[in-house]
Amino acid sequence: MSEHHPESMPQLLISYRKANEAIAAAMEYARDKGAKLSFVVVDAAGHLVAAGRMDGAPFITIEVARGKAYASVATGGQPGSALAQRFLENPMVWGNVAGLGLGAPLLPATGSLPIFFHGDLVGAIAASGAPSEIDEAAVLAGILAIDASPGNRP
Repeated sequence: MSEHHPESMPQLLISYRKANEAIAAAMEYARDKGAKLSFVVVDAAGHLVAAGRMDGAPFITIEVARGKAYASVATGGQPGSALAQRFLENPMVWGNVAGLGLGAPLLPATGSLPIFFHGDLVGAIAASGAPSEIDEAAVLAGILAIDASPGNRP
């Protein structure tokens, strides 16, 4: 049994199994729409958990998806659409922080959603390769397939 120490804080992170299940469901959605996308899932600390690039998706799309997912968790679980709006309102701030991501850029763009289990942020999933609305609908399908939520309500 572990003890909680005041100098440390526990953090919930998405598992590799759940991340892969979300990507598989998102890919199925994309296939049904005729889209060729890349997907990335990061944990709540921004570390890569799983990624997949559909056959025919441009190679850069995996890096774009990673930047979108990273930005979502770096901002406490904000959806990419909200971050895109913030960029429009204040491009100078986002232009200066975009390169601050450790191992990934911060890309404030539609097509990423946070992943919450029982109200706890555990990661984010993002897609790239299609119009933003399709990217976002695909990642939402992935989130719902693993019984998670894109918002912080249980």
